[in-house]
Amino acid sequence: MNLFGLARSNFKRSVREYGMLVFTLAFSIFIFFNFQNMIYSDAMKVLENFNKDYIDMIIHAASVVFVIFLFFFVWYASNVFLNQRKKEIGIYIFMGLDNSRIGKMYALESCMIGFLALFSGLFLGVAFSKLFQMVLLRLSEISVDVKFSFSVKPVAITGMMFLAIYGIMTWKGYHTLKTSSVLDLLSGAKQKEMKPEKKLVTALRIGAGTGILLAGYGAAWNTGGARSLENALLAVVLVIVGVYLLYSGLIPAILRSLTRNKRYLYRRERNLWVNSLAFRIKKNYRTYAMVTVLMICSVTVMAVSIAMKQRYEKAMHFDQTYNYQIISSHSWNGEEIARGIEQENEVEYWNEIPLLMMDPELFHTVYTDYMYGVVPCSQVEKAAEAAGLPFPYADLADDEIVKLEHEILMSFVDTDHSGEIRMIGEETYKLRGTDTTPYLGKIQTYSDIYIVSDGAYERLRPLGVENRLYNYRIQDMENMEASRPYLETLAENSEDGTNYTGINFTESEGKDDSWIRVMYSLCLFMFVTLVLASGSIIFLKVGNDAYEDRQRYQVLGKLGISKSVLGKSVRNEICFTYYCPFFLMAVTSYFSVRALGNVMKENLFCVNLWSMGVILVLFAGVCGLSVRAAKRRLL
Repeated sequence: MNLFGLARSNFKRSVREYGMLVFTLAFSIFIFFNFQNMIYSDAMKVLENFNKDYIDMIIHAASVVFVIFLFFFVWYASNVFLNQRKKEIGIYIFMGLDNSRIGKMYALESCMIGFLALFSGLFLGVAFSKLFQMVLLRLSEISVDVKFSFSVKPVAITGMMFLAIYGIMTWKGYHTLKTSSVLDLLSGAKQKEMKPEKKLVTALRIGAGTGILLAGYGAAWNTGGARSLENALLAVVLVIVGVYLLYSGLIPAILRSLTRNKRYLYRRERNLWVNSLAFRIKKNYRTYAMVTVLMICSVTVMAVSIAMKQRYEKAMHFDQTYNYQIISSHSWNGEEIARGIEQENEVEYWNEIPLLMMDPELFHTVYTDYMYGVVPCSQVEKAAEAAGLPFPYADLADDEIVKLEHEILMSFVDTDHSGEIRMIGEETYKLRGTDTTPYLGKIQTYSDIYIVSDGAYERLRPLGVENRLYNYRIQDMENMEASRPYLETLAENSEDGTNYTGINFTESEGKDDSWIRVMYSLCLFMFVTLVLASGSIIFLKVGNDAYEDRQRYQVLGKLGISKSVLGKSVRNEICFTYYCPFFLMAVTSYFSVRALGNVMKENLFCVNLWSMGVILVLFAGVCGLSVRAAKRRLL
C-alpha cells in the first residue's frame, strides 16, 4: 500500500473516532461563514435602513472572537490527535518509512479531516444561509424579506481563515514527526510516571488556588458600583487563575486523599478507577481548566444575550409609553387634542403634566447642555394613574425630591444616590431616590427632571418657566403617521414669537438600535458553539485516555474481573471527567452572572439555571457517547 493509501485508510478510521471533532469544526465554519455572508451578501441589503454599519461592526467583532476561539481549539485538537497517533505512526518506521514520509502521511490524513470539516461547513452554510439569516433576524425581531444570495467572498474569507489556522497546526504536527526519534514515537502514547510533588508546593497550590478563586468571587460580588468595570476585569483574571490552580492543586489532593482512605477505596470497586482518575486530573489539569473556563464563558455569553434582550425591551417599552408628546409654553385643551388624534387613531390613554423648566445654574451643575426642570407630585400621580403606572411617592415631603431617570442597557456607575442632599436655587432637598418609571416618557431621556411636592413646586415656580406636557398613547402604533399632519398644525399655529409648541413622535420600531437586537442574537450562537467546543474537548481527551488504558483493562480482564464491573469503572471515571468541570462551572457562573446582572440591572438567576440545564443535558448526551465508545474500545 502506498503512502496515500495508508493515509486514506487511517482517515476512514479517524472519521469514526473523531466525528465529534469534525462536527464541531464544521459547525464553527458554518457559523463563521454565515456571519461573513451577512456582511457581504446582497441578501442583507434590506438592512440598510436598520443601521447596517453598526450591525456589520458587531458581526466583525463576533467573527474575530470566533477566529481566536477556533485557533486555540484546533491547536488543542491537533495535539490530542497527534499524541494518540504517535505510537501507531512509530510502527511504520519498522516498515521502512523514514520520519519525513511518516510526517507526510500524517499531514495527508490531517488534511483529509480538515477538508471534510471545511467542505461540510461550507456546504451546509451555503445551503442553509437563508434559513440562518431568517432565524437570526427573527430572534432580533427585525421584519424584512430575506432573499437567497450567493457570494464568493464569504466562501473565500471562511476558507482562507480555516486553511490558514489548520495549515499552521498541520505543519506543526508534520515538523514534530519529522524531528522525533523512534523512541519518542513508540512511547508517545504511554503514560509517564509523574514525579511526586513536595507537600509544601502542593499546599501552596491549594492555598493560592482557593484564595485567588474566592477573591475572584468577591470581586464579582462587588460589581454594580463605581468600580464595576475594574472589579469585573479583576474577577475574570482571578477566576481563570484560580480555576487553573484548583485543578493542579486542590482537586488532585482530594482524590489522592480518597485513594489513601481504604474504607472508601475498596468499596464498589472504586480502586479500579479512583487511582487512575487522580493521575489523570493531575496530568491533564490544563485541559479541564480550559473546559471549565469555556463553559463559564458560554453561560456568561448566554446571560449577556438574555440581559441585552430584557434591557432593550424595557428601553423600548420606556420610549413607547407615549406615542405623541406635546410640550408647549401655553395651555391647550387636552381633550380637544385627543379628539383630533381620534380622527385617525383610537387613543388608549392620555395625560397632562405641568413642567417647570429652570436654569441649569439653579441646580448647581456644570452640565449646562441638559434641560432641567421639576414636576409637581400630585400631577405626576394623576398622569401615572391614567397610564397605569405605579406611583409610590404620594407621601413625598416638602424637603424630598425624586430624580427621574431613563432605562439604559448597562452602567458601570452607581446610580443609587438615595439620601444625598441636593440644592435647587437656595433650597436644600434630600434625594429620596431615582426612578426609571416613564412618567414623562422620552422627555426623561434628554433632561434632568425631579418630582417635588406641590408645596415645593409652588415655591420654585417664580424661578422657572412653566410649560405643559401632553402625552398620548394610541392603540395601533403602526398607524402613527396618520395623525402626524394634524399634530403638526398645532406647532404651526402656535409659532407667534411669544409661544411655542414642540411635538415628539415615538418610532414604532427602533431601527437605529437594531444592532443591539442582532448582538444578543449572535450571543445565542456563540453560546452553542462554546458548549459544543467544551463537550468536544472532553470527548477527545476521554478517547485519548481510553487509548492509553487499553492494555490496563486487558490485564484486568485476564485477572478475572467481569466486564460489567469494568464497565462501571469506565462509566464512573468518565462521568467524573464531565461533571467535575460542570460543577465548578455551576458555582463560578453564579458569581459571573450575578456580576453581569448588577451591571445590567437585571435579575439573571433563572437565566443562569436554565443555561446550566442546557449544558447539563448536552454533557449528559456526550458523556453517554463517550462511555459507549470507551467500553467498545476497552472491553
